[in-house]
Amino acid sequence: MEMLYRIAPATDVEAAKAQGYFESADLAAEGFIHCSFLHQVMGVSRRHYAGQQGLVLFSIDPAALDCEIRVENTSGGTELYPHIYGRVPWAAVKRVYEDTYDQAGIFALPVELR
Repeated sequence: MEMLYRIAPATDVEAAKAQGYFESADLAAEGFIHCSFLHQVMGVSRRHYAGQQGLVLFSIDPAALDCEIRVENTSGGTELYPHIYGRVPWAAVKRVYEDTYDQAGIFALPVELR
C-alpha cells in the first residue's frame, strides 16, 4: 500500500511526538483516523480545512502500523479513502511537512510532494 497522509494542527503533531503516538478526535468519535492518499490531500484540505492556519501534513508508512487499515468511503461518496482503525505509533510517521502554506496563506502541498 502506498504512503498515507494526514493533515493535523501542528500542536496535535507535537503532542503525538511527545506521547509516542498520534490519535485524533475522529478516532474517538468514529473509531478510525481519517487519512488520504497523496492525490487526495489537496481536495481534503479544501473541503475540511479551508481557512485554518497552523496545520501540518505528515506521512504514515502503512507497513509500520499494527492495526487495521481499510480503504473505504463511509460518507456515501464514490472515492475511497484510507482509514486507520487505531492509534498511529510515532515510529510509523515517516515525515512531518511543516511548509504547508503558500505565500497567500493557503494550504499547499510541500514542494517535494508536487
